[in-house]
Parts: sequence; C-alpha cells; structure tokens
Amino acid sequence: ARHLNKHIPGKPNIIVTNMPLPQSIAAANFVVNVAKPDGLTIGAGSAGLFSRAISQPNIRFDLGKMTWLANLYGATVIFWMRSDFPCQTLEALKTCPQPLKFASTARGSTGYGLVPELIREAFGLKMDIIYGYKSSSIPLALEQGEAHASGGDLIGFFGGRPKAMLDEGKLKVLLQVAGKKAPQLEPYKTTWVMDVVPDSHRGLFAMVNPIIDMARPYFAAPGVPADRTAILRAGFAGLATDKAFQDEVRKAASIDIDFLPGEKMAGGIKDMLDQPADVKKRVIGLLTSGKKKKKKK
Repeated sequence: ARHLNKHIPGKPNIIVTNMPLPQSIAAANFVVNVAKPDGLTIGAGSAGLFSRAISQPNIRFDLGKMTWLANLYGATVIFWMRSDFPCQTLEALKTCPQPLKFASTARGSTGYGLVPELIREAFGLKMDIIYGYKSSSIPLALEQGEAHASGGDLIGFFGGRPKAMLDEGKLKVLLQVAGKKAPQLEPYKTTWVMDVVPDSHRGLFAMVNPIIDMARPYFAAPGVPADRTAILRAGFAGLATDKAFQDEVRKAASIDIDFLPGEKMAGGIKDMLDQPADVKKRVIGLLTSGKKKKKKK
C-alpha cells in the first residue's frame, strides 16, 4: 500500500483490511454492494474470483460491470506428479492400470479444481481427484505415496518443498496451463496445454486461460467516475514500473511483476464472458458437478 500511495496524487493513506473467505468473494461482494462507488475502496483478488464468479450461487456482482484497475501477476497452473508412478505421459495415463490419485484442495479453486477437472476430461485420463487437502499438506501426501499428483500455481510449487523434490528427481511437471508458456519451465521442457489439447476442448481452455492470466486482480465497484478510475489505473501503472516495488516483490515472493492494465483486463474478461453458451455451461459443470472425495485419515 505504501508503494501505491507514492504513485497516486495527494499521497492518500491506504488501509488494508483482510476478508478471509475463499477466493476473494467476500471482498468483491463488499466492494460492489457495500462500499460507495467513489474509487476510495478497492479490492485485491485472486484467480479464484473468476472461477467462483461464474459457478457459485452466493455471488452478488457482475464481472462485466466492475471497474478493473490492474493485474500485477499472471499465473501458470501446473500438473505435477511423482516420477515413479507407472504411467508417465498423458497418453499412458489414459489406459494406466493404476488410477492416478490427484490431491486437491477445493472444487472452486482454479489450480486445484477447475484445471485438473478440465485436464482429466480433455485427455480422458484415469485420474481420481481427491478434494479436502490443505495446500500445505499436499507435498507430504505425495512424498508418502498417499497421492501421486497435484496442481496449483507454479510459483507456489517453486517456492516450497516440491521444487526440491523436482531437483531430486522425485517429481516431474507434466503440463503447464496458461495463456502463454512460462519461461521458468523452459529448462524442464514442460508441455504447454495449448500445444496438445484436442480441438474439441480448445474453447474450454480459451475460457479458462484468462482466469489464470489475471491471477492478482485489483478492482473497484461499478460506476466509479471516469476521472477517479483514470487516477487509480495510472497509480497502478506507476507502481508496476517502480524499481523499489519490483525489487521488494522479487525478494518476498521470487516473482517478477507481470502488469496488465485495467483496460485490457476488462477486454479479457469480456472475451471470457462472451464464450459460447455450451463452453460456459461445460466449465461451470466441471466446477460444480460430481461428488467430493475426502482424503483418508
């Protein structure tokens, strides 16, 4: 917040309030329905904001009407697995005698729910997605052989125990999902989903990729005056190029700023919402259908 203060005229005081409910939904509901549309209250979200917004009944806002300010990080969802599992390719996993056990957190999660469900369907994999894990417990589940594979964001993977397991040869990253290839995965020759996805499912990934690419969105309520929207967008643009901010983010999270201005965010969200009805219906179905499977204790 102190960095953004520097880039907004008048150097306003920014107060951060956490709303600890899943996938930014509480924050978005508050910004759109409670806060005044004056630009003085803004929200910070995650990719799950989009996946839940198109699938959950407790949503009280319209993505297409919100004021989008900036996105500061584009994610990459990965599909990673134990290197000693009997079947090691997408083709082999279709007919593998042993179903792949995929450790997941929640169905509404983009990296652990939506994308794995979509991958399983698109490639016809013999894979059991087991919901109910905490993300922090997933690496241990794989180390102990309780599960064989998992997903999530590339940065979370590289920032924890899984990266060490990858370096030790215990894991491999089978697939990357996003609107573009991740440079960090070049040394591992990880397949990009858009290079191999069947034509029958390309539209589904075309709808999902923008959700992943806008992993850290900032937004305000609908109807914020144009002059205030311009000031906020300019503040985020200045923030994204601020060297001190870039260095601090790199030090704290080992990532580089991947700036997307609010105007382009709005265009990407429109493209996502304008997908054919059958595509949207299938994505929603993948997010909400099926019974939850809880991990064994």
